Amino acid sequence: MRRPNRGRPRARPLARIGGALVLCLVMTASATIVVSHARGPHLSVLCSSIEDLCQEWGRVFRERTGITATITRRSAGEALTLISQSDNQFDLWMGGPAEMYVLGAERGLFLDHVPAGAEHVPDGRKDPDGAWTGIYQGVLGFCSNSEVLARAGLDAPRRWDDLLDPRLRGLVSVPNPNLSGTGYTMVETQVARLGSDAAMDWLSRLDVNVLQYTSSGLAPSGVVARGEVAVAVTFTQHCAKQIDQGHDELTITYPDDGTGHEIGAIAVLAGTDQPAAAQRFEGFMLSADGQSLGGETGSSQLPARDDLGHDKRLALPSGTSLVELPLAEAAARQRELIGLFDERVLS
Repeated sequence: MRRPNRGRPRARPLARIGGALVLCLVMTASATIVVSHARGPHLSVLCSSIEDLCQEWGRVFRERTGITATITRRSAGEALTLISQSDNQFDLWMGGPAEMYVLGAERGLFLDHVPAGAEHVPDGRKDPDGAWTGIYQGVLGFCSNSEVLARAGLDAPRRWDDLLDPRLRGLVSVPNPNLSGTGYTMVETQVARLGSDAAMDWLSRLDVNVLQYTSSGLAPSGVVARGEVAVAVTFTQHCAKQIDQGHDELTITYPDDGTGHEIGAIAVLAGTDQPAAAQRFEGFMLSADGQSLGGETGSSQLPARDDLGHDKRLALPSGTSLVELPLAEAAARQRELIGLFDERVLS
């Protein structure tokens, strides 16, 4: 299916451009001097991954290229809303589940092209038309606080139904699928396992045990690390980060009955006035250096590339499978499934 015509990238409002250009319009005598001192490329980047990792990507990219990137952290749901607005000021979006990028591509929000390094990313982890490309992977699992579990007389969960134990009432944290791509991955994982109707019944039963629905997929790992709950449902790289920061009471387990996963993506926005610089950022993120930064900063992620090593804690154990979550279908059903979730679980 052909996507809507993106047309030519729209110009940025004059206010976005540095004061030097304004001066050169009104002070013709000094125009040459002002232009010669105008700043180089500057990218405005939305990031839906871990905050300090987002900032590290921007810092190292600046060191490598001299191009400054201002990083703004938002959840995937919030980011998609921002870049869908007519006054969007961002050049690039990175991080967050690819289902959100499929929706963005359908809205004509991205610049189709094939970035440098995309040849190392397998099909299925990138858009066939070049609208977005995977930069990391994450697996949905359980991040458990062994001390809180012990007080409840429980072991770390090994199956999804373990979260329904009445002893976990008020002791589970999950992300809100209305705001978080991680939350939506959890919903679609249950739909893939059980079918729509049974999944909503299951999520309604889980709701009894949920302390809070967080606004981001990262937040539950912090809630469980603080001992406010016993179990968080999250992509396990967030739990690994908490463990690396000294929370030895946390453990990572995966549901034996199958789980979902994400492909964290990157895309250049169609309205950017810095397409060359934005594409250099993409190329950096797909390079071996860019793919390895997570591990070097204590924010491990599974790389999108198959030819690079990874943190063994984040790989599925033998015997645990991924449920089938076709990206296009998941994106197409997002509004329907979130509507069902709101009606049958939250209402």
